[in-house]
Amino acid sequence: MMGDETFADFERRVAEDQESDGTAPVPVHVPGKKPAPPAAKARPAPPVPSVVEEEDAPEEEEPEASDDDEAADDEPADDDADDSLPDEYDGDDDEAADDADDDDDDQPKGQHARPGFRPKDRDGVQWDYVTHEGVGFNDADDEDAMTFEKNGKTYFKPDWGDWKIGDFVGYWTKHFDIEGSQEGGEKNFLATLKKHGLRNRNHWKRVTATFLTHYAKEPEFTNAALVARQEGVRSKMRDAVKPGMLDPVEGVSLQVWAGINAKLISAGSDMAALKKLLAPHKIDEAKWARASETWNARMSDQSNPDAAMAIATEYGKAFASGGAGAYGASAQEASSSMGINDKVAGKKVKGAEPVSFERWVEIQTAQGVWAQQGKDVNAMLKKVFGLTAVDWSNMSAHWSQKLSTDYQLAGKYGELNAKYTAQYSAGDADPDGDLEV
Repeated sequence: MMGDETFADFERRVAEDQESDGTAPVPVHVPGKKPAPPAAKARPAPPVPSVVEEEDAPEEEEPEASDDDEAADDEPADDDADDSLPDEYDGDDDEAADDADDDDDDQPKGQHARPGFRPKDRDGVQWDYVTHEGVGFNDADDEDAMTFEKNGKTYFKPDWGDWKIGDFVGYWTKHFDIEGSQEGGEKNFLATLKKHGLRNRNHWKRVTATFLTHYAKEPEFTNAALVARQEGVRSKMRDAVKPGMLDPVEGVSLQVWAGINAKLISAGSDMAALKKLLAPHKIDEAKWARASETWNARMSDQSNPDAAMAIATEYGKAFASGGAGAYGASAQEASSSMGINDKVAGKKVKGAEPVSFERWVEIQTAQGVWAQQGKDVNAMLKKVFGLTAVDWSNMSAHWSQKLSTDYQLAGKYGELNAKYTAQYSAGDADPDGDLEV
């Protein structure tokens, strides 16, 4: 990220760069995607949670490393040092002329140095403000203070606000909340700043610059932004659900409906199998048909898209938790973090890997190629990999959660997607390939 660029701008910039170089998009598993309409005169197939595509995850550019402690140790003592600054900031005024020769002519000076600027000491070494703290801000600084000058040098002044240092998800959650509040007007924006302990816009920019200067080079800081985004989406979905939207339909709850659908697909989706699955719940076929119609309508109601996605997400959780079919046990464990009321697990998703990541990408990529070629994807999935749609959904319950919150894994996905797109486009349908599963 650069300067005071917002994360949304950062995401858009990376997406544009990737679009220009042909990088493949990363799929993110969104349970409950509305199924394709059934063929004429055929009994509608139960919906299967699917994998849809999202933007590719970017790679973060690491800032240059600093050697602050060594620079501080090398400085000579100064009896006339300014006591208002930490010892490491004090310099020898008599050496100002010599320092001028070492300064970078392009280095910004004074209070108006660009946000995020990291000044250099007399030896040309960038200061790491984290090890040289001690100069705070006050209300009078808010309009333009990002730096201060000492002996002709410009130094960055850190400001963490009252935000918890090292809480990556907490930082991004607050940051995104503030970004989003601007859509509600200035009054709403200022109220949100106050809610998060900030005085004004410039105070927010300083706290943002402080966190980015300290943590931008850490992969988990960037991954935390993805977790915070997902937490925000889940919060929005929860708020969109109105009373009655998740209530059972003629006694058929969303969980029962999803569980029967998962088992029905695994059993072959014939009428005899359906009757057998309905019997323990005392549901007849007519009631089942009405319940299915209503639940499908709720999941696809675009008059309230956030609520529709909330219902679809809960359906996906219930579908996976049923443990039906191959890889059902893996999906059952992974489902504990899939619901709108669950904490985003991301890389910490429960359960063992159902298949290797490379194998999962291969299967996902092959399906995309077959769809573009106009082939029956489900038939090819069974023929080439020996899998059903439920099997694919089950293994995706694990990997899609990890992929959607890990930029490094997303980078690996791009490489593998390109590899298998070429392989299957060329007609190679060998499921074993050259990898271990």
